[in-house]
Amino acid sequence: MSWRSNGSLRAVFWVVPALIATVAVAATPADAVRARIAGYRALGAAFKSANDTIRAGGARTPAMRQAAAQIAGAARQQYGWYPAESGPQARVKTAAKPEIWTRGREFRGAQDAFARQAAAFERVVASGDEAAIRAGVRQLGAACKGCHDSFRLADD
Repeated sequence: MSWRSNGSLRAVFWVVPALIATVAVAATPADAVRARIAGYRALGAAFKSANDTIRAGGARTPAMRQAAAQIAGAARQQYGWYPAESGPQARVKTAAKPEIWTRGREFRGAQDAFARQAAAFERVVASGDEAAIRAGVRQLGAACKGCHDSFRLADD
């Protein structure tokens, strides 16, 4: 992993908590949606960093531990990314499906599954077991996909 991507990961590590705090004090539904998007972009960057680190043979590096910590932190924070006023009635462009608000219990279950998998991934990265880390990143990706399939509009 280059110094550039590692620096980007460090930036993501510090920026996401500030973005999450923004969701809590979002003045408008549009602010909440922008904060949610920013949080998921940072989460995606951390996940990409984890995948890139594995491909580069660095599963047991500080960069991997940092990516895992960022992913686990975002998984804990995601619960605040969907305030009621940021749903479809807000008429703000978002990839979030209305089902997030109409099937709240099921959505919460998907969030919980992701949070459990993110915490497990952080633990397996801490163990240093490279094979388990590779399997863990695949399982984490599957948890992301499970939510995307049901609660996110398809990318065009």
